[in-house]
Amino acid sequence: MGSPLYRKGRSAIAALGLFVFSACRRAPPPKPLPPPAAATVDGVPIPVARLQIELDRLRQSGGEAPAQVTAQEVPTFARALLDGLVDRALVLERAHAAGLSVSDAELQRATESLAGSDPDEMRDRLLAEKYVAEQTKKEIASTAETRAWYDTHRAQFEEPEAVHCLQIALRTPDEAKSALDQLRKGAAFDQLAQKLSISPDGKLGGDLGWFSRGRMPKAFDDACFSLGNGKISGVVASPYGFHVFKLLGRRSARMRKFEDVKRDAELRATVEKRAQAERALLAQLRASAEIRVDTSSLALLK
Repeated sequence: MGSPLYRKGRSAIAALGLFVFSACRRAPPPKPLPPPAAATVDGVPIPVARLQIELDRLRQSGGEAPAQVTAQEVPTFARALLDGLVDRALVLERAHAAGLSVSDAELQRATESLAGSDPDEMRDRLLAEKYVAEQTKKEIASTAETRAWYDTHRAQFEEPEAVHCLQIALRTPDEAKSALDQLRKGAAFDQLAQKLSISPDGKLGGDLGWFSRGRMPKAFDDACFSLGNGKISGVVASPYGFHVFKLLGRRSARMRKFEDVKRDAELRATVEKRAQAERALLAQLRASAEIRVDTSSLALLK
């Protein structure tokens, strides 16, 4: 049976073993809480960190002059950006359900054109665009819709008054005066331009092509639009040197006829029609989804 001391020791060891066994069976520590979500779309979270990335990208969108977003403006901008992320999540959900995918080759082409882009984000963006394109590809403007679009946007098909001119550009007023004297004595303008002009168009005989007001420096407009057909200007000074111009032709302002621009108008009308279809699609997806926005999470943004 053993001594009392022996029995006491065995009891202590047994108690210790029970304690160790209990410790081994103790419940594991709780899992860490998921990162805060700005919203959930059908149960899928959009992390606040993801929204912060979009906000930081907005600030850098100005290149060397980043967009300024004050602390007071953060919630407004963040909510607009969050709406875009929600729309993309809805589209991606449907794209995956439809079995669409983005190949590695498609991803590589896109990432090569946008250096530094995140591949996973780019894949999602391409997949969303592919789904929207599939859903809206049948939206093509009819002839009647194209005509209506043309009538509404006639200003886009107006061609302003234009002139067709040659020039000889030189470094000094004396050089320009000498060229003008040669022209007045019968020298061929295009040949003299090839010989003397310092402007790249000199190789083309000084041909500036057709241009409307505002496309060339003001000195060019003032000289060329005041000339008669076939006439030669005097010496004209500009920030680029000293010039002599010859007017080859003048074209009055005109409206391009529907028949002449029908294809162009159809493409533009179709783009607008598909944009309307995309908005309707997103509204439909939102109406059938469970979207929860945690506005309090916007306070975590900076």
